Amino acid sequence: MRKLVLLISVLFIVPAFAQESDKPQSIPSVDESAAETKAEEPKAEEPKAEEPKAQEPAPVEPAKVTMTKEEIKDLVQKMVAEELAKKEAEKKAEEAKKAEDNEKSEKEKGKRLEKDGLIQPGYSKNSVTFIMGDDNLLDNSQYSPAWDIGPRYEYEDFAERVYGYSNNAKSSTSMSLFFEEDGLLKNLTARMSLSLKMTNSVEAMNNSIKTGFGDSGSFVEIDYKHPSTNRFKLTFYPYNAEKIAIGNYRGLKWGSNRMLWPQSSLEPVPGFQALYGYGDLSVYFGFKANAQYKSDKLATEMVAMETVYGFFGGVTYNNKKLGLKAHLQGAYIDKGDNVNIPEYMLEDRDDDTIKSYGFDAFIRYNYGSELGDPIGINTFADGSWLVPDYSSKFAFRVGAEYLFQNERLQNADYLTIQNEKETEPITDNFFAHGAAVELGARYKGIRAIFMYTYRDLPFMSFDAPGVVPFQTISSEAGQSPEHLFTISADYHIWDLWFGVTYGYKIPATYTVYDANGQKNVTVLRERLTTDAVTNAFDRSRELIKPGNDALDIMFIRANIKYQFSNSVIAMLEYSFMQDHNRAKKVDPDGDGVFTDDWDVAEIVDIHGLMFLIEGRF
Repeated sequence: MRKLVLLISVLFIVPAFAQESDKPQSIPSVDESAAETKAEEPKAEEPKAEEPKAQEPAPVEPAKVTMTKEEIKDLVQKMVAEELAKKEAEKKAEEAKKAEDNEKSEKEKGKRLEKDGLIQPGYSKNSVTFIMGDDNLLDNSQYSPAWDIGPRYEYEDFAERVYGYSNNAKSSTSMSLFFEEDGLLKNLTARMSLSLKMTNSVEAMNNSIKTGFGDSGSFVEIDYKHPSTNRFKLTFYPYNAEKIAIGNYRGLKWGSNRMLWPQSSLEPVPGFQALYGYGDLSVYFGFKANAQYKSDKLATEMVAMETVYGFFGGVTYNNKKLGLKAHLQGAYIDKGDNVNIPEYMLEDRDDDTIKSYGFDAFIRYNYGSELGDPIGINTFADGSWLVPDYSSKFAFRVGAEYLFQNERLQNADYLTIQNEKETEPITDNFFAHGAAVELGARYKGIRAIFMYTYRDLPFMSFDAPGVVPFQTISSEAGQSPEHLFTISADYHIWDLWFGVTYGYKIPATYTVYDANGQKNVTVLRERLTTDAVTNAFDRSRELIKPGNDALDIMFIRANIKYQFSNSVIAMLEYSFMQDHNRAKKVDPDGDGVFTDDWDVAEIVDIHGLMFLIEGRF
């Protein structure tokens, strides 16, 4: 400010000085000046001998000002502008430093919940989801009631299950009491989460509403993250360790559901996970246990109460700057006793133990901002939906995954034990394979995502285990794998998404011939578990009309999704599925005996309508 006052003063003083300098002035000579000085001095005594005078320097005339008033004014204004610009630059630098400090603080705060490892507990936020809809608008029988809260498992869009979506549970509430604090040691963080979930569904046989309530992944965690990027993490699940599994895409993931144990009940499945991370690389080990029934589900043989185990491990590389993620995982799960083999007939009672294992390889590259997941009714598991990031103009993603599995089951080609020296083994390998390829791209608000998945028949029935429970596939039976093609596209503007999806599936089949040579084909729509048996209403597998071959399945889905705020969204979904491998189950006599009614239009051509509104906080 003082500089500004000085410059303004110069603005007025210098022009005045310049005007005075323009007037002609008489400057006295050196001799005249000296004479006048002499005259004024009083006479003194006569000097002694005269000393030689030193030569005096010639006077320097002052430089004349040659700048005009306008030039001086421009110069001052320039100096003032430079001073103001300097002040403005200092102010901007101070604001930038403050913003940088705030950003750094937010990043440090966010690092505590950063998912560095492949499998992280990642607590679920509280949510309330309301879904109303009719899975089949044309059929209003008990088989598919009118506008309701569902669910009808066989009506789900099969593509949604690949990513993990489902409309199976209508209306659900998730509650998570989460707490985090710094530990007594530096760089140590402790986390706790009590996670519960309540869902509404429909009992198909009596059309009554059922409400389920249970744990949804509560955990206690100790996380040590050193500034050198070393990280040690221990996570404990006291009730439900479903988050410990191998695989990425839900359609290929293995080991998460407790139903992977053939004799599993609804007992808790506790477990823990240990993880070490260094930068973008992390290694983990997981463990969980299941206590099984004292008697076999499918046999009357009494066996001791047994506890069976699952072991998981893997290594992952996740570079967020490069957009590259890859992992290699493995699992070993002891499934317990094979109920089809009487143990008293075995020399070693452990020969019929079902020991299963598998490994999974996954890689994905994402260029630009995060591409996100396709739009869908997203209430499966924790209801997670990877939201697209539109910060970059263009983005694309490519990914691939392969999963291999094996377990020892009863040999379907050798079902009896004979007291002979050279006999076929009573158990045999049950190999299974699954794979997926994903391609996606986005330009501004338009996205398109393509996915292909391959799952063979053993993969589809691995957790059952087997199409015929506890048996391998007979060499006399025919089998074909599942091929699934889906393409999803959507457009995002303001807070709206408009999406459409097309899917085409060649279903997996299991074929046997009766005594008359008649062909009988079973279609597997989805992966089987021990409770996924064929009944009138929940049919993930279906025996089609004798002598017929399975037909391909296709569906179309359209979505409109609107985000009211960061916490509340709403979605309307219309779907159409064509599946000729379906029969309407009817009970003509009312005695509970169902028969198949084939080629019913409202069962083959399925129109559905769903409305969802969800709040998260």
